[in-house]
Amino acid sequence: MAFLCLLISYPPAQAFDSVDAQIDHYLSILNQGGTSQKIEMLKQLQWSGLTDPRLYDPIEAQVRAQYLSKNLDKNQINVAAHAIRALGYSGNDKYRETLAQVQTGAGERKLRSHAKKALIQLEKFNLWNMKIGLSDYPVEGKDVQTATYMKMLAVDDFAVQRLAARAIFHQYLRDPDMIALAAQKLEQAYAQPGLSKDAQDTVAWLCKAVGRAGPLEHGALLRRVAADSPYKKVRKHAQKYAN
Repeated sequence: MAFLCLLISYPPAQAFDSVDAQIDHYLSILNQGGTSQKIEMLKQLQWSGLTDPRLYDPIEAQVRAQYLSKNLDKNQINVAAHAIRALGYSGNDKYRETLAQVQTGAGERKLRSHAKKALIQLEKFNLWNMKIGLSDYPVEGKDVQTATYMKMLAVDDFAVQRLAARAIFHQYLRDPDMIALAAQKLEQAYAQPGLSKDAQDTVAWLCKAVGRAGPLEHGALLRRVAADSPYKKVRKHAQKYAN
């Protein structure tokens, strides 16, 4: 799985006028896309903020149709593994039973392993998705995904902010208001004392997101982070993107 992930590059985010349009697009990929398209889509669900069963029920159905088989080819196993993880990203407890059944009964060990991880993530994403849904950060005139990522950045939770920063970085997003908000969060966090390793990882991702979007505009901030942050990992990524 890790090797496959290195081969996959995320395409630029497609602008959607509504959540329904976004879900329709993802369902089209799920039903008609090739292996790499399906994997890219399923991985992106981790920072989508989507919880709608209209999307996740068909994913669950595909998992249930395949997980007992011991004759899946490599591509089928990879797609099924990412589909299992996607059920965890949903944060919806209705998929717990399926994940538990996959963990104990899947024909492929890889699927059992990913079901175990998805069950752990289910609890975390339940909380994170709830915080995203409750975010009252005002966003106007943006497509659905940009608005979602801005609301995620505004949530006072490093884990949620990390999801947004990863989306911005991987999908080469450059909306100036969104990048300005990411830079603001970076400014507020990079010198905070006592940050956990997970929080430091979030700040490093903010460096990457801000740096990829436009180092000329935010170069001074990144150079300041590289010079002054007490965290080696943060300094490393700030320096890389400041240059």
